[in-house]
Amino acid sequence: MLAQLRVPWALIVRNFRIDSSYMIGFVLRIASVLLNVTIYYFIASVFGDTAARYLKDYGGNYFAFVIIGVAFSDYLDLGISSISDCIREGQTMGTLELMLLSPTRLLVVLLSSSLWSYIFATIRTTAYLVIGAALGMHLGAANIGSAVVSLLVAVVSFNALGLFAASLVILMKRGTPLSWAIRISSMMLGGVYYPVAVLPDWLRTAGQLLPLTHALELMRRSLLLGQGLQQLWPELLALIGITVVLFPLGVLACHLAINVARTDGSLSHY
Repeated sequence: MLAQLRVPWALIVRNFRIDSSYMIGFVLRIASVLLNVTIYYFIASVFGDTAARYLKDYGGNYFAFVIIGVAFSDYLDLGISSISDCIREGQTMGTLELMLLSPTRLLVVLLSSSLWSYIFATIRTTAYLVIGAALGMHLGAANIGSAVVSLLVAVVSFNALGLFAASLVILMKRGTPLSWAIRISSMMLGGVYYPVAVLPDWLRTAGQLLPLTHALELMRRSLLLGQGLQQLWPELLALIGITVVLFPLGVLACHLAINVARTDGSLSHY
């Protein structure tokens, strides 16, 4: 068991040391949370009463609604970009082939490479919630257990999307429009800034195919309404179903991309 954790731990330590070596950037990324929360606080002060009628299912407070949406959408950004960034780094530094020849499975390396980013994202998310609470966001009834379970399933689902993006990076040797398309469609249809109930029916249906839609619904109902898994199970089951479909397909896409790159001799190209 300890031997299996050696690679994830080594990558966490390495990425932490790299990140913390640029201390100004490290601090500014945390400080930016205060700026973001302050902006949304004033936006909510102006438009909050107008939006309240659309937010009855979430406690009626727009400030709390949008802070949770913005904070937890960071995990989607990481899921989409972190694995493909690792692949791209391996291509440009000439270490991708060594990663493939390593006794550690490539999937373990790719997923482990993003662990520190998720730890840092959790620190940022906690800062969002703490500062939000200081400005009047009510979290006293929060069900932390159901929120954690929902977040873990969501992270797996987001990483599945990242595997698709990574497969295209392997083939095209650059960032792809797929990451952009997933991010934009999720922001528009997933309910980050406004409830999905305001969307036309056909867009609302399309949004149900995106993991972020269900993840934010689960997080808001867990943290703002205090609902447990017994109330959230239909939404959680939908997210699990999306994850069960996406993750094996993402793994398959990566393996196919690697096989194609090996066949045409482009694996070491950048």
